[in-house]
Amino acid sequence: MTDEMKPIPLFNLKEQHDSLKQEINAAAMEALNSMHWLLGPQTEKFEEEFADLIGVKHCITCSSGASAIQIALAAAGIGPGDEVITTPFTFIATTSSVSLTGAKFVFADIDPRTYNLDVQDVERKITKKTKAILPVHLYGYPADMDAIMHLANEHGLKVIEDCAQAHLAMADGVKVGGIGDAGCFSFYPSKNLGACGDAGCVTTNDDEIADRCRSLRHSGRAKDKAYEYDLEGSTLRMDEIQAAILRVKLPHLEEWTEKRRKAAAWYAEGLEGVPVVLPPTPPAGYEQSYYVYTIRAEKRDELQAYLKANNIGCAVYYPVPLYKQPAYKDRGFKAEDYPEAEKAAKEVLSIPMFPEITEEQVRRVCETIRAFYEKDSTI
Repeated sequence: MTDEMKPIPLFNLKEQHDSLKQEINAAAMEALNSMHWLLGPQTEKFEEEFADLIGVKHCITCSSGASAIQIALAAAGIGPGDEVITTPFTFIATTSSVSLTGAKFVFADIDPRTYNLDVQDVERKITKKTKAILPVHLYGYPADMDAIMHLANEHGLKVIEDCAQAHLAMADGVKVGGIGDAGCFSFYPSKNLGACGDAGCVTTNDDEIADRCRSLRHSGRAKDKAYEYDLEGSTLRMDEIQAAILRVKLPHLEEWTEKRRKAAAWYAEGLEGVPVVLPPTPPAGYEQSYYVYTIRAEKRDELQAYLKANNIGCAVYYPVPLYKQPAYKDRGFKAEDYPEAEKAAKEVLSIPMFPEITEEQVRRVCETIRAFYEKDSTI
């Protein structure tokens, strides 16, 4: 197979894993042989190191990004009878985690440029029952945290950031996960910092929220007291092996993020003049982390098929907005209430993005996209 036809994956987990395989294997075996498989020294050290990187006082590891949201909301006092405003244009874990606290999620539409919450629509959805805003930093692009925090302070609301796709993204010069009352990270394998399995964490500067998170992930256990439970929690811990693996990867995260940004610059240059909408340039003080590189495209489905036919990985995040999901068919949601989310779901397409992607691979992706539109003079 020629270089021009070799597959370019959407993600490339193998290349990164292979480059660190010996260190990862050694760290995992050390953790395995320690016989201290939960909440041990590897977990404690990772929590310290990740908190330091994000610039917060506390990092509380847990079993996934979804459980991080559930824990953080509950730790912030969100529960039955409360409403949480969030986006319909995200993965279902965002809303299912709200439901698991007993609270009700309420959708606001998205900003068509950033795919994140439209703050003006958030304000319109605030009621007496609203207790929190749950912004998602989608695709690694930070939500408008200045406006969200201003609105939250004005109405006395908690802000829980969904940072699952935004490791090291920054808003107003502050890393996401350190702006709201708490931040929720996923370490799912494909994420910018990925474990070899499920894992996640909550970050916060609030001592009380941190203590409650530690309790909630550990069956509600009282601090330093076996078989005494202050809260009704669950078993949502991250294991020592995943902590050890993440500690191997963590020192590389800043370099990997810069490589993603460099690849994004190659895309911006290579797609200049092509009839697609590129990710917006962040305002001063904002930086995105490019979990995926997402364009808006005319004839999106045809372009997606064309890329795949040319061995180029691509995917739609997300083709079915949450208000259309079968799980929520009885909630009374109407697509016309979320016109920007509805439009984005028909137009977005994510193309290959990973730290190891080469300039030549990006060039080939761009040339293939350009060829698709050039062959169709109706565009």
